[in-house]
Amino acid sequence: MNDRVMQFRVGVVVLATAIITGILIVLFGDLPSLVQATYPLKMSFSDARGVADGTPVRKNGILVGRVTSVELDEKGGVSVVASVDSYVPIYKDEQPRISTTLLGDAEIQLVPGTIKPPRQRVGKDEVLAGAVSRDPFEVFATLEPKLGGAMQSLAEASESVKKLSDNLDRMLLGEDHKFSTMVQKTDAALDAFNAAMANINDVMGDPQARANLKQTLNSLPDVIADLRTTVQGIGETVDTADRNLRNLEGLTKPLGERGEGMVAQINVTIGRLDETLQQAAMFTKALNESQGTLGKLVRDPQVYNDLAQAASNVNRLTKELRPIVDDVRVFTDKIARHPEQLGVKGALDRRAGLK
Repeated sequence: MNDRVMQFRVGVVVLATAIITGILIVLFGDLPSLVQATYPLKMSFSDARGVADGTPVRKNGILVGRVTSVELDEKGGVSVVASVDSYVPIYKDEQPRISTTLLGDAEIQLVPGTIKPPRQRVGKDEVLAGAVSRDPFEVFATLEPKLGGAMQSLAEASESVKKLSDNLDRMLLGEDHKFSTMVQKTDAALDAFNAAMANINDVMGDPQARANLKQTLNSLPDVIADLRTTVQGIGETVDTADRNLRNLEGLTKPLGERGEGMVAQINVTIGRLDETLQQAAMFTKALNESQGTLGKLVRDPQVYNDLAQAASNVNRLTKELRPIVDDVRVFTDKIARHPEQLGVKGALDRRAGLK
């Protein structure tokens, strides 16, 4: 092998190494920005632990950009600027979240929001408010007191299980008399139950008893029907009583409303009745006394006889005066028809009479 061949081979190896190095730089370095257009994405975090230049920015698990700037802002937070590929849309409802692995590597995940399409893209000067996922070590540190309490509870539970096991050992091995007493009582209860079942078997084993029971069960629907009819009758009776009470209420309600007026009228009526009774008593007293006319009429027969005689005289006088009245009536009638009969003046005056 001469020197020319050796130089050619070395040149090929160097060229291949340079090509491979360039490809790796293009794929994993900052050179992709030279061939891929990007735009800045501004984010704000309260804590950006582990974030530095070159920290990857992922969306749905895919690398879409890298951090280009990390600075403290005036409000006490951290302002982070990332360079995102131009073909990747970032929306306003997405939230940047810093997550840290167990090895301390940090990355920014763009968590999608819950707003339904259409969604608005982030403007050039808009800033997305981000959040920080808790460090696994911090989570473990916060869980340490709870784990200690859980272990303490587990130890207490194991102690309780041990006590329960000891109690069961004493009960089953005969050291506890309560268990043996309970077993004896259970045995006695089973004996009583067996005796009761034997008695039931004796009763139900009799054909006549079974026939009577069957007849009773067959007549039970009729009894229930009669009971239903009786209950319906009681319901109708109650309805009738309720209706009568309502009618009685309709009668007594006006009396109750006019009770004061009716009592006043009754008092007035009783007063008038009392006055009338007093007058009747006075009249009866005067009638019983002999000084008055009525008293003499009641007590003196002569007064009654005189009145009877006077009435008889008036009756007789009326009978005697009746012919005279008839004659006067006839006379006046004749004079009215023939006035010339009264004398010379009547004879000279030939005018017709009144009738």
